[in-house]
Amino acid sequence: MVILMFKEFSHRHSDCTVDGSPGKVILSRDSKSTSIISREYLYNAVFSPVSAVTRGSIIKTADTFFVQTLRLTTSEDKYCSLIKTNIEAELQRYSNIYGENKNIIDRAFTPVQTGIPAFAQHVTARMRMEDMGLLPTTSYVLIIPVTVDVKTPQEAETTSLDRILLGGVAYQVNDVNRVKYPNLLQLQLSEDVR
Repeated sequence: MVILMFKEFSHRHSDCTVDGSPGKVILSRDSKSTSIISREYLYNAVFSPVSAVTRGSIIKTADTFFVQTLRLTTSEDKYCSLIKTNIEAELQRYSNIYGENKNIIDRAFTPVQTGIPAFAQHVTARMRMEDMGLLPTTSYVLIIPVTVDVKTPQEAETTSLDRILLGGVAYQVNDVNRVKYPNLLQLQLSEDVR
C-alpha cells in the first residue's frame, strides 16, 4: 500500500540510473517556470519509496540531472526538483611539472578531472539584483557534484585558484559554496586571464 501512488502511474515510468544504479522515475517539466532557463532546465520527478535517490544524486535518462530538493509525499513517494545539466566541465589545477631527476622544471595547469556533468548559467544583471552574494567579477555560476575535488586557496597548498574549462574557455574558481545545495557544489567563475 505504501508504493500505491507510484505504481498507479506505471505507464509514465521511465528507466533511469540513480547514482549509477538502475531505477524508475516519473519525470515532468516544472510547469510554474516563467523564464527560458527555468522552462528548459527545471524538472519535477517522482521516485518510488524504495529508491536510493537523495539530494545531490545524479539521475541519468537520455539527459543528466542533479537532484536539488527532495520531500516525501503522503504515500511516501520521493518527490524531487531536478536541474538538467547543460555542459561538461574540466577541472584543472596549477601544479609543478617534474623532470627526469625529479626537479621542478615548470609549473602549469594540469587536468584533475574531465567530463564533469554541470549546469552553467551566465550571470545577468537580473541575477545580480536577486543574489547579493554574487561577486562583482562572477561571469558564470556552475553547479557540479560534490565529488569533484575543487579547491579554494584556503583549502589547498597553492596560491593559485583552480581553473574550470567550459567549452574550451578557461575560468578561474573564485568561490565554492558547499551549503546552498546539499551534496552539490555551486561555483562562482570569472574569466581567467592568467
